[in-house]
This record gives sequence, C-alpha cells and structure tokens, in this order.
Amino acid sequence: MLQIIKKITLVLLLTLSLQAQGGLSQKYLVSLSPQNLAQDVSADKSIEIEYDLAISKRSLPKSTVVLKDSEGKKIRGKVRVKNRKTLIFTPSKELASGEYSVKVKRLNLQEYKSKTNFKRYSKKFCSYFYDDVKECGVYRYACSVKSRKIKYSFSVDDNRAKVISISLSKSSIQLNEDNVTTISVDAEYDNNETVDITDQVEWIMSDSNVISIDKDVITPLSEGTTTLQAKFNSQTTVEISVTVYREINGYKLPPEPDETLNNATLLGVDVNDNGVRDDVERLIIIEESKNNEYPKTQVAIAFQYASAWQNMIENPIIESREYLEKASSCQWYWFNQKLKDTRGFLIRNQWRDKQSGQLGIRLTNKIFNTKERILQRFEFNQACSGQIFDRRDKGLDDCQINLDELGE
Repeated sequence: MLQIIKKITLVLLLTLSLQAQGGLSQKYLVSLSPQNLAQDVSADKSIEIEYDLAISKRSLPKSTVVLKDSEGKKIRGKVRVKNRKTLIFTPSKELASGEYSVKVKRLNLQEYKSKTNFKRYSKKFCSYFYDDVKECGVYRYACSVKSRKIKYSFSVDDNRAKVISISLSKSSIQLNEDNVTTISVDAEYDNNETVDITDQVEWIMSDSNVISIDKDVITPLSEGTTTLQAKFNSQTTVEISVTVYREINGYKLPPEPDETLNNATLLGVDVNDNGVRDDVERLIIIEESKNNEYPKTQVAIAFQYASAWQNMIENPIIESREYLEKASSCQWYWFNQKLKDTRGFLIRNQWRDKQSGQLGIRLTNKIFNTKERILQRFEFNQACSGQIFDRRDKGLDDCQINLDELGE
C-alpha cells in the first residue's frame, strides 16, 4: 500500500512539474487565448497572452512567440503588445485544421509598485536626468522582473465561422476637447452572425497625441485631427477621421493651421469658409474671451474688420475700401447707440482705445504677417492715395451681424 501511495505521489509531482515547466501556473500570467488544449479553435484566431504587469516592449526578444503545426513547421506572424499587458501573435494567414504548439519566451515585465532599496536609489538617481523616471533605463532595469517560459497546445477547426469584415460604429468624429465619446467595433462572420469585438481589437492612429482609447472610450488629449482604424487579426476597418476641437463661449474654433501651408498663399487657410483666416479667427476668439465687457459684440466687430482686410489682400483696389468703411461704420454705430454715458464721447474713446491696445495691434500684425500680404497692403494704400472720400453715415445696415440681436 505504501508503495502505491509513493507511486501516485511521484506521478502527481511529475505532472505538476511539467505544468510548471510549461509556465502555465506562473505568478504573473493572467490568461491565455486560446487556452491550453483548447479544441475547435477558429482558423483566424490570434494568440493572446495577458500578464498582470506591463510588458517592456523595448526588451521583447526576437521570435517572442513561436507557433508550430503538428509537423513542426513554424507559422509566420506578427507580435504586438496591447494595453501594455497583453502579448498578441497574429498569424500571417488563417490556420488549417490540426494541432498546434505555442512557445513564449521569457519576457521582461515592469513591477513599479513593490519597493526595494535598489529601486529607491535608482529612482533618485534617474530623477536628476528625467522628468519621468520610467524613461530611465536604470530605473526600468531595477523594476524589471522576468516571466517564465510558456508552452502549450491547441487544435484548430477551420470549418468554424470566420470573420469576413469588421466595421466601426461611427464614420467620423468631432469631439470637444472637454468631452469624451465612445466607439464600438462589430465583426461580421461568414455565418451571418455579428459580434461586438471592441475589447479585442488593436487601435491604429496616425497621431496618438490627439486622442487616447481605453476599450470603447475615446478621450481627447489635444486639439488636432487624426485618423483611426481598428484591427482584428488580419482584418482592418475603414479609416475614419477624428477631430478634437476647442470651444470658447459656445464658439467652435477651427484647428490651428500649419504655418507653412497657411503662409504659402495670400489668403491662407480658412477651413470653415467664413472669410476670415483660421489663425486670425483663433486670435480673435481667444483674446476676446478674456474680456468681460460685450464679448459677442467685440468678436463681431473684429471679425468684420478681419474680413475687410482679407478682401483688401485679395483685391488691393480702391473698391475694396468699401469693406473697411462698412466695418468702421458698424463700429461707430455701436459706439453711438450702446455706449452712451454722461461723459459721452470721452467714454466711447476710452473703450475704443482699450480695444485697440488689447487686440488691434496684434490683429493687424497677425493678418499682415508675410511679405506678400504686406505688399498687398502697400498696393491698396497706393490705390487710395490722393483720393477724397465722403464721411459715411453710421448705421446698423453696414454690420455683417446685427449687433442689436446679440443681447449686449
């Protein structure tokens, strides 16, 4: 009886030893997909191995994941890291039915939470040279732990339903920089089944400084535009545009234009086609948001002047003076009708001088910021030189926007 117990114990120890050697019971491993000895795995399935610590992508060894068929032939594919903790191997083509073995090499994982003297001293040392000590190789080395090798197997059934396409829930996204939004990804299978696979996809962005994505939540990081795609195994969605914009007092700012592109032509960039160059428009809205008095009116008047100057740059002829005269007439209408005071003219001039000091000079410098635009202004002044102009009546009809309806 004792001999039988010894043999059983030996078999159990050997079994546990083999499993440990396979790395399936190691400390840092969270999950495998497909699981060990899984049957009837889909032919388009990727291998996903999740750890409970972040994977050091800089230290991934070559051939981190090795996939072989029953004849020992290696299956090519690509390795990537998802959400910092999940290692994914995507075969370059669908797998045929049969048995497959997986080997995963030891990985460097980053353990920042536990404390040791080495970590403490390396962190202090790195803080002298890095704002973010995690960028320091010495600190990363101090926080590095090794996973164990993983070995396991699974079988594929290529008769299972396959993904024929994946699609995003939105065709484009316009996102206020102060908000978040959600997006999902659906997979269509060849058996007409549709499944939400949002948690399983890889996100591809042209500019990762504009947004970040956690599962299905898109969080804006900065103003700008990026493209977005989802990838699942070998399938990718169509590319969509995501624009993060800034809003001030209910006004949606156009994106800051590329300086080289904006200054390459006389009229520059005007994406919303409102007759005011985008860099000029942003200056007006941002600066006037700092003023507590009559912000809507100040924006409207500044916009009209900017539009008049834009017309003058495009056509530096005497007829373009009409736009500037209307802008001036609209401004003086406001002075006369809305800024009445016992001191009358003095108060109006003080308010006008205040606006000129805050925005006028900067606005003029912004509009005429290239040699070509300055030359157009000289040509316009030359066209008007020596002419006599009648004083224009001050009237609301000359305003592009009805100032009386702005409620100020």
